[in-house]
Amino acid sequence: MESDNIAKFKEIVAGLSPEKKKAIRARMQGMSKDEAMVFINRMVEVSEQRKIEITARPKVLAGSGRVDAPRTDYEVRETRTWTPAKESPKKLSDDKIEIVKNPNKPKTTHPAASRPTQRPIKKVEPSVARAGREQVARQIEQRQLERIEAELRKEKQKEFAKKAGKFTLVCLGRTMATLFATLVIVLAGFYSFLYIIMRGPSAHLRDQFVPSVMESSAGGVLARMILSDEEIEAIMNSNKTHEFEEITDTALVNAMAAEQNRVDAEADVVNELDPDGDGIEVHDISGPMYHGKMLVIYDPSRVMVATIDDYNHNGAGLTLKELIDKYDGVAGINGGQYEDTNGLGIGGWPEGIVISEGELRMGVPGGTYEVYGLTTENVLVVGRMTAQHAMDIGVRDAVSFGPALIVNGVPANYSGSGGGLNPRTAIGQREDGAILLLVIEGRKTSSMGATMADLIDVMLEFGAVNAANLDGGMSSAMWLYDEELVSSSSIRTDRQMPTAFIVLPQGQTASGQTTEE
Repeated sequence: MESDNIAKFKEIVAGLSPEKKKAIRARMQGMSKDEAMVFINRMVEVSEQRKIEITARPKVLAGSGRVDAPRTDYEVRETRTWTPAKESPKKLSDDKIEIVKNPNKPKTTHPAASRPTQRPIKKVEPSVARAGREQVARQIEQRQLERIEAELRKEKQKEFAKKAGKFTLVCLGRTMATLFATLVIVLAGFYSFLYIIMRGPSAHLRDQFVPSVMESSAGGVLARMILSDEEIEAIMNSNKTHEFEEITDTALVNAMAAEQNRVDAEADVVNELDPDGDGIEVHDISGPMYHGKMLVIYDPSRVMVATIDDYNHNGAGLTLKELIDKYDGVAGINGGQYEDTNGLGIGGWPEGIVISEGELRMGVPGGTYEVYGLTTENVLVVGRMTAQHAMDIGVRDAVSFGPALIVNGVPANYSGSGGGLNPRTAIGQREDGAILLLVIEGRKTSSMGATMADLIDVMLEFGAVNAANLDGGMSSAMWLYDEELVSSSSIRTDRQMPTAFIVLPQGQTASGQTTEE
């Protein structure tokens, strides 16, 4: 069938004009074998259809109205006579015309059969009509060719879309397979890393890692991937700071910093540790795995607990900078423990006790809490007591967290490393009354964090007689004069919290009085 159509197609093309041949050749360039065969079959089909249409039309004799009229039975013939060359007869006379019987006519005796039949008159088609008919034919042929080309284009588009879809699916499949394989490799590597740390030969590395992740908001999941709850509890018990039973003896602290500052200022004494005379020292703190800042506040009466106005389980607190600005403070560190649902860092509900400016803001009088704060005599109190007892001994500003690090000059006992490596915040007081505000940066490549044992060592080095650990982790931060000295380890945004220890401007006290008064 294909060979017959090809032969017919060649005959059709052979009968076309050079321009049409050239046009068909141009259209067929670049076609695939299948596309070219579709084009050839279509051309042959169109040509056959036109032949059928032309054959089906009846042949009408021009001017006669009859179809396929027979030949005439008689014909008029001029008599061949000789005429001199100079004579040119203008018309023929009747005697010079003869009628010759058509020898091809069949003999018949019917009178009508002897009657001559008129020869059909051939009417020449006008050139204009012929040209119009050819133009119409060309237009029809052009439309047919355009239709064929449109069909071929559609076929190409379908084929291209099919190939593109197949290619896209292949690429997507390979990409997903690559990502899945990468994820499996990463997870397997991470699991192997955790297994080596917690099941490997280094007990010290395990004792550092497990407490570190267990103290974080969601890090306990990592430890439980490898270890059982009993194993984790045993590791935590062997690496912790033990609680004190006694509380601060206020008689051990001589709160004389404010008076000493006044005397030094009148004597125009230059303190090399406080060259600007603002009553605040700034020290860089560093250890094998951490670095941080220590603020020494000469006047303890400038230190107080800043808190938000309304506590709400579903609400958010304020950032450390916002809490400092609320009380027109100049410095501050994060404060006590607070409810942090899902570890989002938007806590608006403190946990434990909150006393601010002599008012019990959180807790009940009969409840027992870890109390870390300052009395009206500007002595840092550290210990476990009821809220009523705290109010009775004159605690004016306090929060809860823990554990206590130093009580009455005695450092806390701790086992192992005393905890994991994490960001830390602590408050302490020297014997002369100066307040120590310490923040250690952690969970960063430049500073992994500190243990409770590290905090005790730093506080003892700065002469603390009482000290306690405050809320740490991603909340740990320190500001001084609109500058963030230690940034939070939170990767999302600054933590919002309900409480903070802040430092008021020089000359102002937490009771609202000035040092001159």
